[in-house]
Amino acid sequence: MKKIYFITLLFFVFTALDSCRSVKSKAPAEAYQTFEYKPPVSRVVVPVELSLREIETELNKQLNGLIYDDADYADGVLMKVWKVSPILLSMKGEEIVYEVPIKIWSKIKWEFNQFGISMSDEFTADAALRMTFNTKLKIGVFWTLEPQTSLQKYDWIEKPVVTGGSISLPVTFIADRIIKSQQKLITETIDDEIKKQIELRKYVEEGWNALHQPVQLYDNPNAWLRISPTNISVTPLTGTKDFANATIRIDGVAETFVGTKPAVKLTNLPNATYSNASGGDFVLSLINDMSYEEASKLAHQYMAGTTFTSSNGKKKIQIDSVSIYGGGDNLVIKTKVSGNVTGNIYLRGKPTYDSVSQTIYLKNLDYSIETKNAMVKTGNWILKSSLTKRMQQALRYSVAEDMANMKKEVNAYIQSYNITKNVVVKASISQMAPREIYVTQGSIKAVLYATGSMKLSVKGLDFH
Repeated sequence: MKKIYFITLLFFVFTALDSCRSVKSKAPAEAYQTFEYKPPVSRVVVPVELSLREIETELNKQLNGLIYDDADYADGVLMKVWKVSPILLSMKGEEIVYEVPIKIWSKIKWEFNQFGISMSDEFTADAALRMTFNTKLKIGVFWTLEPQTSLQKYDWIEKPVVTGGSISLPVTFIADRIIKSQQKLITETIDDEIKKQIELRKYVEEGWNALHQPVQLYDNPNAWLRISPTNISVTPLTGTKDFANATIRIDGVAETFVGTKPAVKLTNLPNATYSNASGGDFVLSLINDMSYEEASKLAHQYMAGTTFTSSNGKKKIQIDSVSIYGGGDNLVIKTKVSGNVTGNIYLRGKPTYDSVSQTIYLKNLDYSIETKNAMVKTGNWILKSSLTKRMQQALRYSVAEDMANMKKEVNAYIQSYNITKNVVVKASISQMAPREIYVTQGSIKAVLYATGSMKLSVKGLDFH
């Protein structure tokens, strides 16, 4: 009887030991990535628009009434020139077209001394004509306007009327003398006025300096965008009837800062270079941190209390707690279980962003090698359970709503932002999504990339 009792007792003891085994899985070593953050390069578009009507007004102020008076008769020509109606400007391609209506009075001495023959004559001529000039506006290396004006044609408003003189001279002779004397005068006057009146460098430099100023992206917490310009180029000036336009493209590194407003680091305006490309994406990055404590809390919330059973239903484990730490470029999920198997189970998976579902999940989530080795002896059935599948489903976090809210908040700040009195930033974010996820010593860092467009408008182009 005692022998039967002893055998029965041993049976229950071994059954109990078999039904409640302790897994002694060695914890995977902690390891973390070095966070080497390289801010993205952005392109900011700065439209330059010169009003031809403003240039026209200034030219008409400078060239008004009597615009030329040659009182030196040594060369045999006296001449007075009046502007009789406003100068009209228009833009054709890369050239400004000027129509300059003028009235001319001239006194001309004509002499012929050759072959023993001496002849002379003197007469006056009155005429009115419309001279058409073309000016090509080039931007110089030091951001100055370098206009190049040339005479294209002329049309008579009033053909020359000759008074006095005994010899009849052809009208073309008189016209040539008039045009040759006035062409250089008017072209140089136009070029000088454009260079004097429009300080393009001042306009560009104000925009360049303003771009260095940090722009607030949102508050609570305060987030700032700072662009460090590295290169600048400009397209040739072209235009339509009323405006001459060019596009300045500034390349720079976009950085974001959380907390206090970052310091301004001004750099000198580089020399101008030409480029045919006027556009480009604006890219900024935002770094979102999640502590391991917060990640562990989130995982525990989803998984604690979950039970798993063997295929025959005879064995069961329950997840009591979940915590997370770093394992190189993977996250290690430390799962404490109880039931038929007690102890710690470790899983590893790489945090990855799924752009289709807009979720962050653990790619290739599986048991650690240490756990697999331990489970062969104690709870091999767990390896065949749905634990990893359920864990992967549970630890999947949708960022769609977060991205939409952040995009909306950032756009509210940067859609129109006054950096200075005369400089306004107009920007728009079209897309935002995580791109890289780093497992660092202090936290899990997700680098969010936002793409869109940015324009810098400088108001109040000054004329002198």
